[in-house]
Formats: sequence, C-alpha cells, structure tokens
Amino acid sequence: MRLFSAFNKKMCVGVFSFIFTLSLGFMLGSLQTLELTEEKARVTDKLNQVELELYEAERQIIHCDAELGHKMRAVDDEQKPRTIFVITPTYTRPTQLAELTLLAQSLAHVPFLHWVVVEFSKTSLVRDFLTSTNIHYEHLDSEGAMSGFQNGVNACNGLRNKALDYLTTKYSNSSGVILFANLDRTYSSALFEKIRNVEKIGIWKTMFAKEQFTCEPLKFVLPLPKYALNLGSVGFSTSLLQANLRFPLDISDTDGMSLFIEQFMKEPKDLRVMSCHDQLVWYTPIF
Repeated sequence: MRLFSAFNKKMCVGVFSFIFTLSLGFMLGSLQTLELTEEKARVTDKLNQVELELYEAERQIIHCDAELGHKMRAVDDEQKPRTIFVITPTYTRPTQLAELTLLAQSLAHVPFLHWVVVEFSKTSLVRDFLTSTNIHYEHLDSEGAMSGFQNGVNACNGLRNKALDYLTTKYSNSSGVILFANLDRTYSSALFEKIRNVEKIGIWKTMFAKEQFTCEPLKFVLPLPKYALNLGSVGFSTSLLQANLRFPLDISDTDGMSLFIEQFMKEPKDLRVMSCHDQLVWYTPIF
C-alpha cells in the first residue's frame, strides 16, 4: 500500500511537472507570438511611414521637374531669336521666277524666318519654286482679299491684306517682326539681324528709291504723305497685328504705308531709325 502511494505521488508529480512545463512552454510561446505580433505591427507602421515619406518625396520631385521644365522653356523662349515674317505679293509675269530667286537667295540663310508669298491664284511655278528652297514658307492666294478690286488700283495691297489676315490669325500672340519685301528690291543679310530688335516700328533707307529721309531730326524728303517711306524701309512688331489692319486698294504703296504708320505713331520722332547711313535695301527693278 505504501509502495502504491509512493508510486502515485511520483506519478502525480510527474504529471504536474509535465503539465507545468507544457503550460510554461505554451505561455512562453504565446508571449513570443505576442512579441512578434507587436514587433510586426511596429515594423508595418514603420514601413507605412517610409512609404508615405517616399510618396511625398516622389511628389516633390515631380513638382520640381515640372517647375524646372517650365523655367527652362521660359529661358529658351527668351533666348530664342524673334521670328521675321517676310510678306511678298507676286503675280505672273516674265521676270517673276528671276525675282523670286534673287529674293530667296537673300532669305535662305536667315534663321528663324517665315516667308509668306501671296499670289492672285496659286501657280505650279511658284509652288514648285518654294518647295525647292530650304526656307520656311506659306503659299497663299488672294481668295477673299480682293473685294472691290477694279483694274487700275493697287492690287498688291489686296495681297498684302491677305498675308496680314493670315499672320493676325496665326501669329498675333507671337514675338516677331514683319517686313514687306517686294520682288523689285534687294536685301542685305545685315538687315534681318537689325530688325529683330524692333519693338514697335523701325525704319531704314531704301537706296535708289524716291522716298528718302534725313536724321537728327527725322525729316522726309517728299512733302506728302505724312510718313513718306518706301515700302521696303519699314519693319513692325507682330504685337501691332489687329483684325482691321488693312491697306486700301486705291492708293499707292507709299500712301498705304503712311496710313499704316499713322495708326500707331503720333509724330515722326516716335519712329525708331534702325539705320541712317548703312545700305541695307536697294530698289532694283529688273525692267
């Protein structure tokens, strides 16, 4: 009996020890699991925070890239030379191709230039010629520009009006300078770099033309019109383009140019003389 009791005691102690050890192991395992869970939560929170910081950094980089791109484009626009728009009316005649060739040779090496050539009706001769040049051009016809046209009036003014309408529609908000270049004039390459700086209206002399002026003070040789300037002696900013800018069909080139200038200038002294002595343009009709 005593032997049995001793055996039972030992068994109970063993069972108790086993249960205690098992319980302790379970508790320790639970504690470790809890600690791992808490650590995992802390790590997850940290990863979420890092992810948010990375997202904010990426957003800032994108914003900086966009701002830098905008500033770089603005700098490029400021450094980019102003475009020169050259308006040339033309019509079919024996010397047409020769005159176009002479003018094209003056324009071909001028950077940032846009040649606007206007015919009564587009011809294959002019189209093929313009295509053969390396000049950026626009080829227009007189459709809608010759209302009220009659024989004997200045038809080229209608063609110039067509070109002005085109530039007003396409380029009135651009930074550029406009020059009327008839085919009976010869142009120095030095002229084009000078006129890029025209802020409003700039003038220079056309050699061999009847319309001349003296400087300091500015005075025109011809008594009339008010601004007696040759058509090849004037350049003006695209900022002056407006919907009602027109050359009347019933007046000469010189009278038309004077009326044009009168829209923007109160006195001759307001004109900017780009050059008084340099020879930049010559009146050189072939016949």
